[in-house]
Amino acid sequence: MLVAYTYKLSPSRQQVLVMDKHLEMLRLQYNFRIRERTEAYEQASAPVLGNYCDLRTKAECCPLTCSVSKNALYGDPWTSKGKKRSALAQQDADLPNLKRERPWYKSIQHHVLQQMLRRVENAFQRFFKGEGGYPKLKRRSKYRSFSYPPGDVRFQGNKVRLPGIGWCRFFQSRSFPDGFTTRTVTVRKKADGWYICVQLSDQTVPETPTPDTVHTAIGVDLGIKKLASVSTGDLIANPQFGKKAQRRRQLLSRRASRKKKGSVRRRQAYSALARLEQKVERQRTDYQWKAAHQLVGSADCVIFEDLNIKNMMARCKPKIDPETGKYLKNSQAQKRGLNRAIADAAWGELKQKVKLVTAKSGVRVHEINPKHTSQECSCCGYTSPANRDKEKFLCESCGWMADADVDAAAVIRQRGLSELGINIPLPVVHGEVTLKEPVARQGTSVGLLTEPENPRMEWEQLSLFEWREE
Repeated sequence: MLVAYTYKLSPSRQQVLVMDKHLEMLRLQYNFRIRERTEAYEQASAPVLGNYCDLRTKAECCPLTCSVSKNALYGDPWTSKGKKRSALAQQDADLPNLKRERPWYKSIQHHVLQQMLRRVENAFQRFFKGEGGYPKLKRRSKYRSFSYPPGDVRFQGNKVRLPGIGWCRFFQSRSFPDGFTTRTVTVRKKADGWYICVQLSDQTVPETPTPDTVHTAIGVDLGIKKLASVSTGDLIANPQFGKKAQRRRQLLSRRASRKKKGSVRRRQAYSALARLEQKVERQRTDYQWKAAHQLVGSADCVIFEDLNIKNMMARCKPKIDPETGKYLKNSQAQKRGLNRAIADAAWGELKQKVKLVTAKSGVRVHEINPKHTSQECSCCGYTSPANRDKEKFLCESCGWMADADVDAAAVIRQRGLSELGINIPLPVVHGEVTLKEPVARQGTSVGLLTEPENPRMEWEQLSLFEWREE
């Protein structure tokens, strides 16, 4: 199992200058390698004709219909054993030439440069697998870290030795757990200073429970108004830290944009804006860790929906009038507010934290297909879009009434247990429900139900026998 501990560094003024210099040189070299790989990729897909040197005779040749070489960056793309070198291997072999042509790169440890090349390789691999877009050049605000491989960094109490930088103190808020070994160490620059992220590894991980050892399970439905609704009836509120800081963010952004470009005050204004974003991030992270421990500590199995958050936040497709050719309204303004709320909720980060906590405690995590989970009745299984009205759920078939999000969590739980082959009875969930006339909500109803005298009452005071079908 891998865990990561983050500590704040306390470097000297000279060490800060060195780390800033290394970070800028690594960013420039990263952009150079990205452009280099892009040119090689374009040369392979659409060859550019021109003179080149023959590798065997070292003579200049002028091709007519062929390219120089396929996927080659430097010299001979083949190894001495006849195997083709990868792009990462070719760029790694060029690092001595880099230090020879630009001697100032000798101050950076060679493993740090190799880790930068691996970062380039990972970006292209994600693109080729369809997991991300084409790698782009990094601005200063987007490239703020560099890494050391395992074994390069030494720790001694509250001091850490970073090759090329020296010994540096850090605030050891918690000690390394027993049995864990140090892996990759990442040095990162944030709004309020420098940090190190230490990756720790331990092979003694609690085994994932088998279906025979799972005695309790919960389904979790993620949302906007309620961050998480649990099948047991528990609700986790969504504090919406980003929305609360929106007004302050607008003021700081407006002040920064009015400052003169390149001035000290402009840099200070954007630094204040960055500290605000960092505060929101820390508040959200702390709240999600507490929510993750609450969810994991309540059951032996946690079941989520396998949401495609990227597609949920996609822009609305443009609508064009076939007669005039002009663009029509596509509700993108409303969709933008929803996208902000989804980003502020950070469902993906919450699920990642839950998976990490479950890996430590030996709890099982499972994800199911989210199709029609909010329209299906957890009591009889009847599925209809008319069953739900915002946060209220009323089944047209059996008359089951519950909170819509809690009912969806119960459906998620049932589907997950069915896929895992586990049979655990679902406890009855009681909650306060605001009733509404089914006909007025649905237009046409399967069965006409007569509403009780008091339209708002708690579920404990309401029985299905008080409803009579006509």
